[in-house]
Amino acid sequence: MAKRFGAYLIEQQLLTEAQLAEALERQVTVGGRLGTNLVELNFLTDQQLAQALGRHLRMDSAPSGAFDDIPADVIQKFSKELAQRHGAVPFRKEGRTLHIAMADPSELPALDDITFIVGCAVKTFLAPEMKIQLALEKYYGVARPLRYVAMWAPAGERTFAIEVEDAHEQTFPSLENFLQGLKSASEELLHVKNRDEIVAVLLRECARVADQALFFAIAEGRAIGLMGRGARYRADRFLGMELQLEESPFLRQVVEKEEPVTQRVTADAVGATLAPLLADDSRPRQLMAFPLVAGGHAGPRDAASGGPPRVVGVLYAETRPDDLPYVDPLRRLVIKSGMAMDMLILKKKILEL
Repeated sequence: MAKRFGAYLIEQQLLTEAQLAEALERQVTVGGRLGTNLVELNFLTDQQLAQALGRHLRMDSAPSGAFDDIPADVIQKFSKELAQRHGAVPFRKEGRTLHIAMADPSELPALDDITFIVGCAVKTFLAPEMKIQLALEKYYGVARPLRYVAMWAPAGERTFAIEVEDAHEQTFPSLENFLQGLKSASEELLHVKNRDEIVAVLLRECARVADQALFFAIAEGRAIGLMGRGARYRADRFLGMELQLEESPFLRQVVEKEEPVTQRVTADAVGATLAPLLADDSRPRQLMAFPLVAGGHAGPRDAASGGPPRVVGVLYAETRPDDLPYVDPLRRLVIKSGMAMDMLILKKKILEL
């Protein structure tokens, strides 16, 4: 059986076991491929990653600077839909052969599809995931997914495309009915496959008792608008919102104390950075915020533990002042969501370490 990439990096002394454990945890909580997280954690440079991937998979890596200035006639060989569907970017034409870069050139069905559509010979090259995403954005206008929260462009230039399901106005359920729904949600958490599925369960349940429910991903001292739901949820105000925690005393309090916060909703309470998210009416409302804590539960603090647990997200909700009985059940669901994320982390570590 082929050696996994993480084990290969340790064998080549490019990575320590502790660094791999930290990167695996981050891969679950932030998303993306392992290599992307290694670069964002500054454990590898993008060039080291490209070279190591090429050696590990025994494939040619895309030349340095391959995506710097791709001719228009080469880019036009691919439609935006084709490039986005397969995560592939053409960067050179040599005779009748088109050179393309992919994060995983071993995907034979993708290669067959590309060859059939472009109608010429294709030579594939390996490129790190984040390089592919940057090229897709630069040449095809494909917005980078939110998981690229690291330093690949100034914050003001980042664009994120996250699809969310918006809820319609509805009557809040009784506490008994709400608790029954949480039992089903707990069972769902046993079968989730990634972070976004965990967040979707959280938001769905929270939106049953809130005017709007928002989830901020927390990474490297930043809070990023990931998903939202609710009758008064405004995607145009939230998706892609990014701020430093030090700019938001309210979110910083939730993250640093690792405890839920409930208080009356006012612009002063949430601060200037979060005030635009408040619903546009004067009704009295209550704010609930819950930290989602994950990571570091894999065992003793050895090389494989990945460090202590940390806040990887914040669930933020606005509800009515008389709906405080929902706070404790939601708190327990958030704790269970952290456990579900830990299960995903453990599965990663079992396979990779």
